[in-house]
Amino acid sequence: INWKFQGPDKQMVRMINPSPAEIENLLSLKLVGYNNRRYDNHILYGRLMGSANEEIYKLSTKLIENSKNGTFSEAYSLSYADMYDIASIKMSLKKWQLELGIHHKELGLPWDEPVPEERWPEVSEYCDNDVISLEAVWNERQGDIVARQILADLSGLTVNDPTAKHTARIIFGKDRDFKDEFVYTDLSTEFPGYHFELGKSSYRGEDPSEGGYVYSEPGMWSNVAVLDIASMHPSSIEALNLFGKYTKNFSDLKAARIAIKHKDFDLAGTMLGGKLKPYLKDKEDAEALSYALKIVINIVYGLTSAKFDNPFKDMRNHDNIVAKRGALFMIDLKHFVQERGFTVAHIKTDSIKIPDATPEIISEVFEFGKKYGYDFEHEATYSKMCLVNDAVYIAKVGWADKASKIGTWEAVGAQFQQPYVYKTLFSRDPVVFDDMCETKTVTTALYLDMNEQDPETHNYIFVGRAGRFTPVISGTGGGLLMREKDGVFHSAGGAKGFRWMESEMVQELGLEDRVDRSYYDKLVDAAVDNISKFGDFEWFIS
Repeated sequence: INWKFQGPDKQMVRMINPSPAEIENLLSLKLVGYNNRRYDNHILYGRLMGSANEEIYKLSTKLIENSKNGTFSEAYSLSYADMYDIASIKMSLKKWQLELGIHHKELGLPWDEPVPEERWPEVSEYCDNDVISLEAVWNERQGDIVARQILADLSGLTVNDPTAKHTARIIFGKDRDFKDEFVYTDLSTEFPGYHFELGKSSYRGEDPSEGGYVYSEPGMWSNVAVLDIASMHPSSIEALNLFGKYTKNFSDLKAARIAIKHKDFDLAGTMLGGKLKPYLKDKEDAEALSYALKIVINIVYGLTSAKFDNPFKDMRNHDNIVAKRGALFMIDLKHFVQERGFTVAHIKTDSIKIPDATPEIISEVFEFGKKYGYDFEHEATYSKMCLVNDAVYIAKVGWADKASKIGTWEAVGAQFQQPYVYKTLFSRDPVVFDDMCETKTVTTALYLDMNEQDPETHNYIFVGRAGRFTPVISGTGGGLLMREKDGVFHSAGGAKGFRWMESEMVQELGLEDRVDRSYYDKLVDAAVDNISKFGDFEWFIS
């Protein structure tokens, strides 16, 4: 067990095979971990109860397999906070290391075998790295932490309790029978002709899909109005009165956030029976409250549509009516716009893009939305847009609410977002080393095959399940990037035909001038070819 007090000058503490008494002393501190509510807390509790190493190993295996037999109800509350649960961006600690540029260390030892004593320091160093990384994430996500502390104040629960539990307490209070108030709506009553049967939907000859409607007409377009619905799913929850009398509490949260956005702190202070007033004394506190409310509002829809039971799940709701109502509305909106002689280039869940849009059609879309309880915002106008498919496009902003965005390029989809491609073709900003680093993740393991001196043999060097790599030219000391599964090695996705080094190593050795730019030039050529399918590339980027 490795831990440290918060602060850059605090020393790491390594507890190797600690006794239950040592665990008891550790638990007197305010502990912060990463995914600890589901894992570390239970390991600590097992040791506290006197479990030997082999029993701890078996417990660990059960936890990794998500077996509820491996958990202790008392263990969840051992910590002050779980940074994985608090962070609004969900990813592994290894990915955070790559994201924040922290040293990424893999152990490379089998978990199901005893570790020789001479290698215990190696294990400790591995654990040190995770603790250092955890503290870096804690420092990076201070906004999330303050938001959780505010939610704990509002709900009366602890910082350690998960967001869903805080949200349920804020909206439903302590009523045990709150689900008796839930309202389930047959959407065919509002949208005649809609059918939902055996998990499949149909409306006006289309499939609205089960998670949000998507429609596209690929091509090059100009003067494209981008009209977005503000808070589509929360607005659907309100329109459906999904939680019965408790919908008012949810609406108050949404209205309070809008009031804070408009700096109307007096109005926001009247929401939820005045519970929000203490957080509206100054701009900084109000912004923290607004962020906390955003977290609450956003989590509710996901819980209404979850496959598992939870406080927001109506077990009658097999049709995911919150998302479905928005999808059916967007189908009606598409027909409305087309019937007025305009092209609908793209619809993505809560956004519609209309080429050659006039002020009149924009106004009509706004009014059409209000009839269904949706408020549109004119997010931007693209002077040019190349829509490749329903998920990928590149566009030049000709008008936007934020004037600073005018003249910039907006890329959606991995192909145009790739930094080297984006800078080379669109923004024309200087390319830096960080733009030539690729994050690769697999579910099994990544290896570098260091066989350049003798291609007929293999020298597999274990990397881990995630890593950041840079293609390097021959003779630099790079390896073939491989993924292993069941003892068989295959080239990692997008890595074939090039030699790679871990990006951190490239910098440590000062080999930035050895990057194999042909890898990125191929990406640039592919992007140009893709755009050229729909029109004159030179005109488009001019």
